[in-house]
Amino acid sequence: MLMKDLPVPLWLILTEALKIRIIPGHYKLPDIEKDIAKIKAGYKGELILSHFVNQLPHDKYYIFHDLQLVHNGIHFQIDTLLITRNYILIIEAKNIKGTVLFDNVFNQLIRYNNDGTEDVFEDPRVQAKRLCKLLGGILAANGLNFLPIDHLVFFSSTKTILKTNTNDYRTLEKVCKGRDLFSKIEGLEKTYTQPRVNDNTIIDLAKFLFSNHSPMKIDILKEYSLSSNDIRTGVCCPKCLHIPMTYLKRRKWHCPVCDFISNDAFIAGVRDYFLLIKPSITNTECRSFLHIPTIDTAQKLLFQLNLPSSGSKRGRLYFPHSIEFPVLSERTSLKSGREVPHAFYNKK
Repeated sequence: MLMKDLPVPLWLILTEALKIRIIPGHYKLPDIEKDIAKIKAGYKGELILSHFVNQLPHDKYYIFHDLQLVHNGIHFQIDTLLITRNYILIIEAKNIKGTVLFDNVFNQLIRYNNDGTEDVFEDPRVQAKRLCKLLGGILAANGLNFLPIDHLVFFSSTKTILKTNTNDYRTLEKVCKGRDLFSKIEGLEKTYTQPRVNDNTIIDLAKFLFSNHSPMKIDILKEYSLSSNDIRTGVCCPKCLHIPMTYLKRRKWHCPVCDFISNDAFIAGVRDYFLLIKPSITNTECRSFLHIPTIDTAQKLLFQLNLPSSGSKRGRLYFPHSIEFPVLSERTSLKSGREVPHAFYNKK
């Protein structure tokens, strides 16, 4: 049973919004672009992993993608989690291409680049073992530690060349690529042959994990040591990404660069405000951020979005429909442009 699907990472949504809104030529822009590339690569690896895992029998496995939990104040994320009556499996996804060496002396992963340079990463086997310990701690603390927890490291590219600096290749027994994932899982099924719990216990365990999923809250401006002064205000052109568009009559915007005219481009602007500035907005803040000329116009636009609100008159606060923007933004993050998901402004 698929308990939790894979959303677009919140980090990706936030950094992409920041890239568009940050002042052109800002010295932080290269760092933001580099981080976007890394996050997209990691997300692609998780997507490939989810494609394989979702082919497993749903009547046998309870499947979680991107499960985020907190144990003793430590927030951790599991790429994919499988629960069966016999055992629990954590799968750590990696999307690292080229030739990589597992250094068993210093517990690190080394990638050899074509230009002769090397990149060093934390050993994913160490990461996966740590996740097993953290998950085990949560389950034990809640009296749910009925099942053994095992792990695998999955490389999404079948062209990745895996090496190790030891002759003992058993050190890579928890590492796999592509469809080899299925043979690794078959091997685990032969190891954990005896059911330890019944179906009701599995359901209770799955419900517990789902209810304790806790996405990390991210202040993206703080992460890059930025302030709202580093953010461009105004409506962004969906076609050429110019900021700001010029407001016309009857709630329309015109792009002075490409001449594109839109009557809903402001929606992405409201979304950017929620993502980058704060998770609430007033009429005054909306007018200032989107360069809207009058109180009445801003009010009509905010009402058009049918956003949840509290308070009245000048003190009214508007909130996004959902705290988990990754779910709402799934159509936007791997594309260019400013397409806004319908779920953002549809009626509840």
